Amino acid sequence: MQNHLPFSLNELDLQHVNAFSTRLLGANKLRIALVVQGGGQRGIFTAGVFDAFLEAGFDPFELYIGTSAGALNLSSFISRQHQFGYNFIVNYTTENEFFNLYKYLSKQKPMNLDWALECVASGGSLPLDISTAKTVLQHRTALACATRKDNLQDIYLPMYQSDWRDVLRASCAIPVIYNQPVNLRDLEWVDGGVSAAVPVREAWLRGADLVVVVRTEPVTGLTDESSVFNDWREKIETALPDYIDRLSLNQSLDKVKSIRNDLTQRFEQWKLVRQEQKVKTEPLDDKADSIANTIEQSRGSNWRLLSADNIERFLSIAGKGKSAEILEMLNRYYKTYDEMSQFLLDPPEGLKVIQITPERPLKSRALLSDKDDLEVDYREGKLVGRHFVEHFSETLNEITALKQLRRRI
Repeated sequence: MQNHLPFSLNELDLQHVNAFSTRLLGANKLRIALVVQGGGQRGIFTAGVFDAFLEAGFDPFELYIGTSAGALNLSSFISRQHQFGYNFIVNYTTENEFFNLYKYLSKQKPMNLDWALECVASGGSLPLDISTAKTVLQHRTALACATRKDNLQDIYLPMYQSDWRDVLRASCAIPVIYNQPVNLRDLEWVDGGVSAAVPVREAWLRGADLVVVVRTEPVTGLTDESSVFNDWREKIETALPDYIDRLSLNQSLDKVKSIRNDLTQRFEQWKLVRQEQKVKTEPLDDKADSIANTIEQSRGSNWRLLSADNIERFLSIAGKGKSAEILEMLNRYYKTYDEMSQFLLDPPEGLKVIQITPERPLKSRALLSDKDDLEVDYREGKLVGRHFVEHFSETLNEITALKQLRRRI
């Protein structure tokens, strides 16, 4: 663990932190990267961390990489807009215009990512400061991770160029929940989390010596959902022969069952938890009404989008022809997530990693979060961010290889 440091309220071992900081001071000038995980509304934790950074004028980073909601949060950090992330998540992503579960289930309205991006565009109700962002990026590089739909490969698109809204849309295009095609640079794209939920390896490949990763989940102690995934896997094995055929595994279900080892982590972009407030909507058709009733009956702390029953319903909404495609995306996610987790905990020689994480699983959800829960998670992020600045700002400002003169942002 010499080159890896978890940093959260419960991991704040001052002796370990000081030892890690001392080792950093002994290094030559380092290229420092900031990598940001997605997580939908759970990005409120990241918003708190970034507001703490902005308040302290702290930014020793030469390379920024964000995935999905992490790219959106990163945008406001680069544009130096204090509380932008908080305002966007709390006051915009909770609006029915952005996502309404019942309208989604009735096939009337998917997640309205286009509306959200119009709000943050120039002339919108919450515009990003593009001019400031471009000034900040004179000596830095900012990339948003998106996934090519044809081969499920992670690609890193420059941020804050002329097509910046399209880049964010590609990075945030959650399959099924956002079902509009995203075409950019002669390719079709889906959410970056499919192929690189935490793109720390890309930062290393681009020459980073130290990577600070902001996560929206703890390093350890992830919610145990093995029973949910075991049940779901059984449904896949028995009820989705088209998926088996597509993978040429129709001669042996045992090969399908071998995928079990890959399905071990949460797919938080695609997991909705209980809806805690009733939403008044237009009448639903019979099919959507049946699904909504099932969800209503199963409301509670254990309700998950990826339960065995609900996964079939949501795949049904996507259409039979999409089932295999979506499941391949899920499988891609789990494989890359496992590889990423191992990479973070055991970085290659010469790379140091600090993970800024929540103390425990956040109260907020990917979508449909209660505003009180968002407030709690934001405050935790801000507190952790302040602690990080207190313990590391002097050191990182001293060792950064950033060309620009180090000064308060």
